[in-house]
Amino acid sequence: MLEQLKTIKDYWVYTGRDSLEKNSDLIWSDVEEQYRILQERISSREEKDAFMVVLDELIKGTIHSILVMIDGGDDLANKFTIDLVDQETKESLKGRTALHEEFYSYLINVEE
Repeated sequence: MLEQLKTIKDYWVYTGRDSLEKNSDLIWSDVEEQYRILQERISSREEKDAFMVVLDELIKGTIHSILVMIDGGDDLANKFTIDLVDQETKESLKGRTALHEEFYSYLINVEE
């Protein structure tokens, strides 16, 4: 699961960066006009790399927040809980792990 979350993160980080290219196909985007504005403002390799680092941080933070919610570590846990079940063992992950912590540990191990 953590590997898949990293794959999703990486896909959108690279898609965001690639969308800054002048001839990029933005048919997938609902904010094509905003990408065109950014294409004019972010043009050097250094600027595009900086944009990519910012996207990476934002997407990591978003995934982390979602995992905190799944782990029951926010106010939403007072209303209802979300549980993930291991498909092979049929065991609940609730209480066995802190997915939000494991996600960052996984990234540290594979991205360094």
